Amino acid sequence: MENGKITILAPAKINLYFGVTGMRSDGYHEVETVLQSVNLFDRLTVSASEGNGREVSVLCRELSDVPESENIAYKAAQAYLSAAEEDNIKVEITIEKKIPDGAGFGGGSSDAAAVIIALNTLSGDRFSLAELFEIGATVGADVPFCIKKGTVKATGFGEVLESCAPMPDCCIVLAVPNGEKVSTAQAYAAMDDAGYPSEIGAMLSALSECDMKKIASAMKNDFERVQEDGCASAQLKEKLLSLGAVAAMLSGSGAGVFGIFDSVKAAKAAKEALDDEAKVFVCAPARRDYAYVEK
Repeated sequence: MENGKITILAPAKINLYFGVTGMRSDGYHEVETVLQSVNLFDRLTVSASEGNGREVSVLCRELSDVPESENIAYKAAQAYLSAAEEDNIKVEITIEKKIPDGAGFGGGSSDAAAVIIALNTLSGDRFSLAELFEIGATVGADVPFCIKKGTVKATGFGEVLESCAPMPDCCIVLAVPNGEKVSTAQAYAAMDDAGYPSEIGAMLSALSECDMKKIASAMKNDFERVQEDGCASAQLKEKLLSLGAVAAMLSGSGAGVFGIFDSVKAAKAAKEALDDEAKVFVCAPARRDYAYVEK
């Protein structure tokens, strides 16, 4: 691996569709989901130099209470270095976070993906994209998608990827209720092991037709089935709808929700109305070919 430094953007994601179809023999839930990158970014700087053994450090002011070895960016670096059989190397990672942590917007997974991409770039693209997906899958279920980006169907436990027609241009409001946290493990545990009927075909067709109204009507998230009635996320979803969202839904297991708006003016007005009770961001779909690596 060459000595060097790369700055890379890690985009947030939303789930336009999230379905649980059953339980796998390995204990993971079988999922099918359509994920979409959005243009809210964490910014990572990854540097590599000669080291004494394998040294990895992560500096992130917003996650200072998380032990370094438990940071998913640290785990991603270790996974990549193990796959590349790099031993005498020092990797330093600095993360400037904008994506709310633990909100269902993929901030941690996207940071992990950014580290893997950066290290592979510094290695002269040693691994193919498919091989990077395999490395990412050892770190987290959403990491392969966060490496690929764009509009993607994912199945299995999230590691089997298939590109979709891109989401049409629109305004997307992300909102996380103040003080609310959701345990993904507990949310999955509350699911019916038999799963729920698949309706993903309607979403794939709507995307192919580039029809925002059909996309809105095809949105579904099975995690909403196990939400507590009247929880802050559910209330925030209803407020987004009352403020003019064409559609609104929980993202991943939450606690974050998103709303799709047909104008920047309406999206900004919704943000202003919700700023006192939630962290709110106005975004748009991010494409796969966006210049994520800063030269």
